[in-house]
Amino acid sequence: MQLCSSTTLRHLHRSDAKCACKPSARASLPFRGCLKRPLHVISDQGFATAGSAAAGSISAAATAVESVLVLDGPAPAVDVKNSSKVAENPAEQSQQESEKFNWYKTWYPVAALTALKTDAPNAVYLLGMRLVVWQDKHGAWRCFEDLCPHRLAPLSEGRIDESGQLQCTYHGWTFNEQGSCSSIPQIVDEKAHKTACSSNRACVKAYPTQVLHDLLWVYADSSPQTWAAASAGKLGLPSSAFPELVDGDWDLKRPWFQRDVPLSFDVVMENATDPAHVAHSHHGVIGSRYTDHRMDISLQGPVRTGGFKTLVAPVESSGIPPYEVTYVAPCLVRWDRGPTITLNIIPTRKGWVRIFVNFAGPKGSDRTRPDIPGMPPLVGFILDQLDKHIWLQHISTQNPIIDGDTLFMHAAERTLYERGDHSSWSKQYYMPATADAAVITWRKWLDKFGNSLPVLPRTAADLPPALPREQVFDRYNQHTKHCPHCKAALRNAEIAIGTVAVLAAVASASFVVAAINAAAALPAAAGAAAAAGSASVTTVGLWLVANLAGLAAAIAAVGGVIVAGLLKLRQQFIFEDYVHAEH
Repeated sequence: MQLCSSTTLRHLHRSDAKCACKPSARASLPFRGCLKRPLHVISDQGFATAGSAAAGSISAAATAVESVLVLDGPAPAVDVKNSSKVAENPAEQSQQESEKFNWYKTWYPVAALTALKTDAPNAVYLLGMRLVVWQDKHGAWRCFEDLCPHRLAPLSEGRIDESGQLQCTYHGWTFNEQGSCSSIPQIVDEKAHKTACSSNRACVKAYPTQVLHDLLWVYADSSPQTWAAASAGKLGLPSSAFPELVDGDWDLKRPWFQRDVPLSFDVVMENATDPAHVAHSHHGVIGSRYTDHRMDISLQGPVRTGGFKTLVAPVESSGIPPYEVTYVAPCLVRWDRGPTITLNIIPTRKGWVRIFVNFAGPKGSDRTRPDIPGMPPLVGFILDQLDKHIWLQHISTQNPIIDGDTLFMHAAERTLYERGDHSSWSKQYYMPATADAAVITWRKWLDKFGNSLPVLPRTAADLPPALPREQVFDRYNQHTKHCPHCKAALRNAEIAIGTVAVLAAVASASFVVAAINAAAALPAAAGAAAAAGSASVTTVGLWLVANLAGLAAAIAAVGGVIVAGLLKLRQQFIFEDYVHAEH
């Protein structure tokens, strides 16, 4: 198994598999020289199978969910021999389903490639671990624990040196692609230097990486067994990979939207698997509270370690056909509404997640969003044109969608954990509708298979302090500074603000000066005109002064309006308070 580092298509493939990239673009997965994390045992995770089970009321929904929490039977899994396909292995899966989900022995996307600096290290969080990702001189992405073994300084504050290695800028210790220390500048004796660098204590934990779907993925375990599997090409594709994208039948319809959100993973997953909130929480953005949004949600097939699938059936009057919502452990939720909405929700640390949003569909299709029933064709056309400007789509749709939910959940999760632990949801939540079946299923999956999640709060004390609105809706630090499209648009807006302000001031001042000069010259001109027996000069002079002054005022007013609009646009990239009563 090798990693294709082609800039146009990056994926894992077998050495004997056909690949459109050049042979020089292939690089074998590195072997880890310094390994410290203990072994975690886990099976490969796969997609849930489809079947049928319905829930007619809250008790029926709960009963249906409980009845399909099975511990045996086949479940599709990633086939390492042909990693571009989804296959089944009944013998292995029967044993695997008796296990808890292991949050370490799996892949997670940690950043969109466009959000990463290639000439400097990048800090990321995963499962409460502080990590640093960086690109070596061969173009391969590396992931280390974000601390220097010398004095625990963060390597993400370091640099990539002239040899293409990662250097801690506190004392200059340098580390190669495998995490082994290659230089300690303060040691004079060559033999002592070699001994110190070769010590396991001088090494940095390294984690396997791969690039897929324009995302950088990290395997959350650094044990010797994991690295042996990585070097043998046995880690396979992420369970959260899209089979249709891997097979090449589909493509992504947009660049990834990435945002860090101050919410716990369990609460965000509730939200992501819950279509029932959209019409109200996102009214005026992607839904309407005035439409008929009744729906039934039923479980499709058994709930397994690898996830579950639900069928959403809106009432016929809504104009929305039935669609499936699937959770694939550890982090993928897909809404198959054509094009498919793909949500990757990453548990970064307690009280925080990183969310990736995109749309995927068949190649050749130009659909970049699901159809909205009742939308006039002209409005749809305008939205399609706006979507071509990524920054505009982010500030008008993606960020407001996140903002529309965040404050609700930020408050609700603290109430949940003040009154009990994560398993107390069944006593605290009152969910009498079948539309709540997906939330019930997620919570039962978490209780049964996923309750070892390292960043899962146990009490309210595990959560960060409640944040003020200015930090809950902090678009700049959560999104803009990582997004090349929005960062460029913000920079352009700030340049435009300064430019318009200066031009308006200069033009207005020029007309003011001209008006003053004309006014100053008016008495002399008037005197000369009077001596000549003419009064027209006075009239023309007064008209000229008045018009010059008027032009100055008009330019100042227009410039002020443009600057005010640009300042409001600038604010969209930094902070925008979301008040539901105003929507």
